[in-house]
Amino acid sequence: MRWFFALNEASTSFWDYANLVQVAVHSARTHTKLEPVCLYDGADNALTTWLEQAGVTIIRRRTFLHEWVTELAPIPRGAYLRLEIPEVCREQGWADARVLYTDCDVIFLRDPQPLLTTNTPEFFAAAPEGDQTDFVNFNSGVMWINVAGLAAEQSALRETIRTHLAEAIAPPYDQAALQRHFAGRTTPLALELNWKPYWGTNEDAAILHFHGPKPFQKYLALNQRLPSGIAQWTGPAYYDACHAWDKLLITALDQTPWPTDSANVTSDGFDSVPNVATGLGDPEGPHPENNLPEVRWGLAPVTRLEFEGTAGTRYRLEAVMQSPEADQAISVYLNRRKITHIALTRLNDPYTINLDLGELPGQHVIEFQYARTIQPAAPDPRQLGVMFRTLRVQAFNDS
Repeated sequence: MRWFFALNEASTSFWDYANLVQVAVHSARTHTKLEPVCLYDGADNALTTWLEQAGVTIIRRRTFLHEWVTELAPIPRGAYLRLEIPEVCREQGWADARVLYTDCDVIFLRDPQPLLTTNTPEFFAAAPEGDQTDFVNFNSGVMWINVAGLAAEQSALRETIRTHLAEAIAPPYDQAALQRHFAGRTTPLALELNWKPYWGTNEDAAILHFHGPKPFQKYLALNQRLPSGIAQWTGPAYYDACHAWDKLLITALDQTPWPTDSANVTSDGFDSVPNVATGLGDPEGPHPENNLPEVRWGLAPVTRLEFEGTAGTRYRLEAVMQSPEADQAISVYLNRRKITHIALTRLNDPYTINLDLGELPGQHVIEFQYARTIQPAAPDPRQLGVMFRTLRVQAFNDS
């Protein structure tokens, strides 16, 4: 039985999700006979090398939403990859009648196949999200998919999404689109196949889904630094699940270590294509005692990068940054057109930007505009925005 999951390199939490994927893959390899397939939108890097070494089939794919939304945000760019499954199966010559899809943030506690094989959905089966009795407002994080049924519905489904595009590319993304299009036509999925930690402990659960707070957020939760809307879903069962997840990650990386010779590992730094930067402080550090590499401060109100691209080459904006004060916000512009906005609500925790800018021949300007100006202690006269661990524009190829 094939198991699909999807990943998008442009995600601001890509390397956190890399660990989620490693645990999901390792638990599947340990407790199931599933054949893992990763639908991947991005360039090759250390994680893709790791996945291949772990026996995962990687299918490079982009969502059809790119046809309608030129600058698609990172979350829908990854979330909608699940709807590519019927076409991927056709292209690969896979004749599976049904396949399993899950989000990256799952643990396979035991083989789900005995609970799945007797379930024959017309399109797909899904379990509730929050209320265990509410199968209308289902969660799309685990789907048992009838490949032919979903394939037959693709044209109509895409038309529904296009008609309600503004809704489709806003939270909860594909889930809202699927609920709208398949209203009254979905099949119930056993709760044990999409069990949430906030439901408590279930010894019969086959798939544990970290819906809400992720395991890498446990320390934020313990220190009461999670937003209340997420913190409410923590509790004893969540921390028990995090403990199990930590052990699985250690074992996964022991059995299949991170590749040490990969040239595509995203590392901290400021190396880039030739550029001129203004509003950027001088290099400081490194400070290993504070777990900090060499850093540079972005100076308020704006940090500006100017660079010249060449025809036929794609470029990616990479930034890792953190704020010394809560509630900083950054708007990023490419040639005066906003391409992303980030609210740094977590104090001191690093945020990542990894945006595919496409082919960019000629001169270009990227601006980081800061909502807040932070005044350091005297005698430092600078007006600070954020502290960058990484800030660069990288040339790359799709191959």
